[in-house]
Amino acid sequence: MFKRVILEDWATIVPMIAFGVLFTVFLVTTLRAIRLKPDEQKRMADLPLNDSDKPSDP
Repeated sequence: MFKRVILEDWATIVPMIAFGVLFTVFLVTTLRAIRLKPDEQKRMADLPLNDSDKPSDP
């Protein structure tokens, strides 16, 4: 009636590795966004609205 569930060691390690990779990518992306210069932040914020790479403000 009840089956015994046997978890292999790799079944617990794979989610840990996946979480570590995802957390590392998130951390690197967040730190890179925080360290951007203000003019680069403005350019990136206006990116979907401008056709060119030149800033809209003189």
